[in-house]
Parts: sequence; structure tokens; C-alpha cells
Amino acid sequence: MRQLLSPSYEHDKLDHPTFDDLVDVFEDCWKHYIFTPCALLLNTPHGDVAAITLLCSYFETVGRHLHGQDMSKRSSELFRVGLCEVFPSAGAEGINGAAAIYKHVRCGVAHEGLLGHKVNYSREGAKSFYLTYPRVAGGALDTEAEVASIVVNPLRMYRVAQDHFENYVRRLRDPTNEALREAFHLVITRQWNLDGSRENDIGMTEDEFRGKA
Repeated sequence: MRQLLSPSYEHDKLDHPTFDDLVDVFEDCWKHYIFTPCALLLNTPHGDVAAITLLCSYFETVGRHLHGQDMSKRSSELFRVGLCEVFPSAGAEGINGAAAIYKHVRCGVAHEGLLGHKVNYSREGAKSFYLTYPRVAGGALDTEAEVASIVVNPLRMYRVAQDHFENYVRRLRDPTNEALREAFHLVITRQWNLDGSRENDIGMTEDEFRGKA
């Protein structure tokens, strides 16, 4: 039974892979499994929430690839790091905002099936995310307090994430970015079991799988 590694490559692509082979497969998977379906969703009536949900996975991926370590139980931290990497203009307050987005946007759908009650979405906003906070005496915003509301622009979120992804792939292909490439290689080796340290056996014949046995 033919098995594709990604939409454009079969498993022999990783038999004795070069670094560029790994980047090729990574790029192909994200382009065709995430960004292309997101574009379709954004062109579908009522597809915005599903697109937001898919795109949220990108921030955690970025955080993981920057660290290069096995941080499977630190999803929130990775998400925050990744989101601030994709949106560096968030500045020092970005970590708190990223934590609120993780809680109410990412986890709202992942754990409860719907966006959190503080989340709204609209394509009219000039930014991907608007976060509002309570005001303290004097009228200043209390950014240390719990966020009051979040407005997501799914179309802008998609464009920014896609631009970041394309730039990240270009940086990976540049041999001078040694630390970035090393972190990527560590994550991909673990994720794809490139060192063969774990078995991935499907315990049945092809006929059994097809219900013919």
C-alpha cells in the first residue's frame, strides 16, 4: 500500500536525508496540511473559527523549534514564545497577551469546542489581535489584570503566520543560521524518529487493515 510522507514526497525522501531534505518535507507538510486548508476555510462561509483553530498550532510549533528541546508538557510556554516571535511588535507586554490568547482562543476550541466567551472575531480590525484590559485610577490600562476581551482578525492572522513561516524556511536554508538549524534538526529528529529509537509498527496485514482477511 502506497504511503506518502507528505503531499509531494514519499518515505524514501528520509532514507538518508540531507538537512535540505528535512526542510523540504517540513515546508511541504505545513504548506499543504495547514496553510492551504486555512485559505480554503477563509473562503468558506463561517470558516473563520476553524481557520483560527488551525493557525493556533503554528505558534506552539514555532516555540518548540526555537527551543529545540523536548517540551511536550509545556504547551502554554511554547505557545507564548512562538506567538511573540511571530508578532514581535507586541513588545514586553506580549507574553501576558499571549497567555490570554492561549487560554481563551487556543484552549477554548481545543478543550471546550468553542472560542472562550471573551473572544470575538472580525476581519475589520487593523491588527491580528486586539486585547482590552480594565482601567486603573487615572485611566491607564492595567495590563497585569485578566484580559477583558480579545478580538481576532483571522485573515490578518493567517497572512502574518504565513509570512513568518516563509521567512523561517528561508532562514533554515541559510547555513549561517547554525543555532536555528540545530534546534530545528533536534525537533525534527525526535518528531519523525529519524534516529530509529522508536518503533512504528502497524500490527496487522494490509488485508486485515482493509477488512478483507
